Amino acid sequence: MRLILRFVSRNIFLIFLIIFFGFLFFFRLGWQTLGSWDEAWYGSIAREIVKSGDIFHLNWNGFPFYDHPPMGFWLTAISYKVFGISEFTTRLPSAILGLFSILLTYLVGVKLSKEKLVGLSAAMILGTSVWYVIRVRSGNLDSIFVFFYILTIYAALRTARNIKWFPLTMIAFGALMTTKTLVGVSALPVIIFIIFTQIIKFRSNYRWIVLGLILFAIVVLPWYWINYLKYSDFIQHHFFEIGTRKKSFTSYLNLQYELPLFYLHMGIRKWYYLWIGSFSYLIVSFRFLKKNIFILLFWNAVILYPFLTTDQTQIWHLIPVYIVVALIVAWGILDGGLLFLKFAQYLDIARIKKYKKLTNNIVKTMCFIFIFFIAFLQVKTFYYEIIPQNKYIPDDVDISMKVSQYDAHIFLDDDYLPLAVFYSVRTMRQMSFELEERHTLVNLFNSNNEPFIAITRNWALNNLKENNIQYKILEQNNSFSIITKP
Repeated sequence: MRLILRFVSRNIFLIFLIIFFGFLFFFRLGWQTLGSWDEAWYGSIAREIVKSGDIFHLNWNGFPFYDHPPMGFWLTAISYKVFGISEFTTRLPSAILGLFSILLTYLVGVKLSKEKLVGLSAAMILGTSVWYVIRVRSGNLDSIFVFFYILTIYAALRTARNIKWFPLTMIAFGALMTTKTLVGVSALPVIIFIIFTQIIKFRSNYRWIVLGLILFAIVVLPWYWINYLKYSDFIQHHFFEIGTRKKSFTSYLNLQYELPLFYLHMGIRKWYYLWIGSFSYLIVSFRFLKKNIFILLFWNAVILYPFLTTDQTQIWHLIPVYIVVALIVAWGILDGGLLFLKFAQYLDIARIKKYKKLTNNIVKTMCFIFIFFIAFLQVKTFYYEIIPQNKYIPDDVDISMKVSQYDAHIFLDDDYLPLAVFYSVRTMRQMSFELEERHTLVNLFNSNNEPFIAITRNWALNNLKENNIQYKILEQNNSFSIITKP
């Protein structure tokens, strides 16, 4: 019993974070059906891995997929293999790693600042940023990417003191690169800066450095090499069309910061202005001259800058920025409070100099209470936005489930293709938004002699009636119909 109490007292902050954010991330996690983009899309890819057993050649809807590396899909496939395929298991890897990211943020905060309250505050800030919670509760790549990012930084901080951590740093960095390629590269300058003193001691550290590089290659190279050999457009599509979104080098010199900063504000809400204030304070007060604070500001600049040079930045692209924002806000508020106290002690206001230790603890506690209060307001505001209040099956999911029983070519006359593929467990062709005339529903019935079925909205049946085209309704709900030739 004494050992348990000692463990709890030593790790009370971590236990609090696990309980609080465990509830926020896992409560009713499987209640809602999957979103078409990206949950159902990525879930279908992971299901194909389970079905085929091929972990290197990703497929979706009968076509090869190499937009993104496979790490996120591997983890979802493992979840499917162990617990079965469902909405909950699609989101499970994101939720678990999202919780681990909270704990790692705490550890990074403590490691950098030597203050447990900075780590705890940073973890609270990250975990109460609304879009972080949204993506943690979704079956996508963002939460997985954030986990490997913060794990890489934490391992690098340990490597700075002990080179034996370098192999783990490179394994984590390799996992980061096999989750999202080019965004993960932003961690490299930060890693180099943190462990630079170990790198220049190459002669004494070369065994660990070489081992780390070998492990990195083992993690990263197989998937890239196999897909490079198989697909002639792999480099162009994966790195340039998807990775850089066809941006030129000179475009990175052209700032377009209004929309990305607006999205950052919407993603972290009340923390946004505290981030601006904390960042400014750490510059103006010359606190950035301290190495660990400079690491944070450098990290912030490296990861945020590319998003400020494009108008294609989406709100979820900025999720990795939240980690360093949380650390800057936490450290800035606590350090600012202590600096004010030092000034008061210097002036000996109310003779507080003689109570230095007590007043330090009071200021630290007040700073944390302030952060906790903002975190409480954040959760109170967005709780009902992210936690489903009832379970229901939307009409598009319902009709997709029903179409799975029919053995024919399937055409979808709408825009929810990933969702339809996931819930029907079938491959199908999307007709909606096709520019060619032959892809309309009317022309499908006029030209197709092979057995087929089509999913369309109920009002679209009027087009067939107006053209005197006979059709048979196989299934129908409030919004959609499954039809075929009679």
